[in-house]
Amino acid sequence: MAKAIWNGVLLAESKDVAHVEGNAYFPKNCINWGYFRKSHALETFCHWKGFASYLDIVAGGEVNEGAAWEYPSPYKQASLISDRIAFWKDVEVEGTPDGRGLVEPTPSQRDTITGWEALCWLLRHPPKSELSAADVQAGTNLTPYDFVTAWQQRDVQRYAKRYRWTLECGSSDAPIRLIQAPGGPVKVF
Repeated sequence: MAKAIWNGVLLAESKDVAHVEGNAYFPKNCINWGYFRKSHALETFCHWKGFASYLDIVAGGEVNEGAAWEYPSPYKQASLISDRIAFWKDVEVEGTPDGRGLVEPTPSQRDTITGWEALCWLLRHPPKSELSAADVQAGTNLTPYDFVTAWQQRDVQRYAKRYRWTLECGSSDAPIRLIQAPGGPVKVF
């Protein structure tokens, strides 16, 4: 039986947890909803799971902001986490399987994702360590003009930092170029 506990309060308990990337996703019908409220934490994006929204936990007179999350409409590759909640930020989760569970499929699929969301996917799965404007457009459907706006998007910047990408603006022949520094991903929260 998996359990999620914070500040001495049982938040969730179930034999049916989805184990994804080392996190236990509890079914919504086993959550003790009296301890939750919608969070002001910003929504985040995952290139293979979709958009995550957050919940605050309120227990024992304390608030743990954004300590629970869900993917209200996960992408097909991550449909296992549909209608489920996961925890972090000092929430004790016990009784879960060892290992990482389901991880991003190999090869990862961009499916029909375009725009800045596809740019996140491209930064995670680049065909090479230097990308031209044509490479970016082919992988995202973003024109060079649209790319500049997309590059400023918060989650794109998070991916750029994590996977060590820098943007160079050049001439009219090569208006943009992305360059990836060598080394592994940087841990970014």
